[in-house]
Amino acid sequence: MKIDCPCCSSEIDARHTESLSQTMRRMYFVCDDCGYRTPAGIEILFSLSASGRPRDGVTLEVRPSPTLHGAVNARTTIIRANAA
Repeated sequence: MKIDCPCCSSEIDARHTESLSQTMRRMYFVCDDCGYRTPAGIEILFSLSASGRPRDGVTLEVRPSPTLHGAVNARTTIIRANAA
């Protein structure tokens, strides 16, 4: 996983992760350009659809979402204006 470095705006890579619970992880990011290092958290908050293989002890609320319309049908895609 990559995110923008808050210091120099370069891409920083997740180098290590650790489990905090069944739905939460801590990720450690490192910037090769400026040397910045930081932890970040990621958590599964809810489901967009029910799992076909639910795990014992994990209960996530299902909140269906309407399908996106247009040329791209993905919740994680960023369409940038002026992209070549």
